Amino acid sequence: MKRASNLTVRAPLLVSIAAALCSLAPEARAEQASGTAPVDAAALQSRVAELARRVADLKDRQDIWDASKRYTRGADRHDKDLVRSAFWPEAIVSYGEPLRRDEYVDAEESRLSGYAAHQHHITGQTVDLDGDSAHVESYVIYFLVPRDTSKDAVGAASPGRPLVAEKTHLGSGRYLERWEQRNGEWKILVREYVEDLALKGETVDYCGKRACLGTWDGSDPSYLRPLEHITPEERLRRGEAHSRHRSPAAGGAAPATDGGSQ
Repeated sequence: MKRASNLTVRAPLLVSIAAALCSLAPEARAEQASGTAPVDAAALQSRVAELARRVADLKDRQDIWDASKRYTRGADRHDKDLVRSAFWPEAIVSYGEPLRRDEYVDAEESRLSGYAAHQHHITGQTVDLDGDSAHVESYVIYFLVPRDTSKDAVGAASPGRPLVAEKTHLGSGRYLERWEQRNGEWKILVREYVEDLALKGETVDYCGKRACLGTWDGSDPSYLRPLEHITPEERLRRGEAHSRHRSPAAGGAAPATDGGSQ
């Protein structure tokens, strides 16, 4: 397996670490001097190698999780570069129809622009590692809020006014994916989406007196560095600015909230 070959590449370093531990540990020097318990360098090297294997395994899983979250954050902030960063350029993504990465990113951004608001939450994730390849199953819960397109002006997509006369779509499914690691970086190569359930519930105007803060661009508070306290006055100012809803297809029909639309 490739995992073994990766450890083989690290072997000289592990030997050096083991040798250094043997020569530098005060306990080891004391035991050697007294002749009571000579250090087993081979056993120590084996322990270091096992530790390195475990750390590499944990790092791979964390890197995959981080890239998965980059995808959901990018989708919900309409940050296409962030979405693309989770996929290799030749990746195939299918929600029923297979699309290349860039085709999918454009189609997803256009589709999500037709909702007033949306969120995607990755929950349970199972990772089956095999060297530089991994098969990953991630559960996803998503919310799609219908949009009152009559309130839109033409422009770059922004969150819109909820259409309270229609139901909000809540669904859950699974991303089934094959990942590859290249030059130490994990990205998705194949994704198949499986829809498991869908519900519809009452739509409410989520802005109200709280003043909507979220945006679909770099002005969203999540991009602020460093993050500072947002005063009530600033919240109100942002809410008023965000009340001017924009859509590339202003006045058009809202997208169908079928199971293949997340």
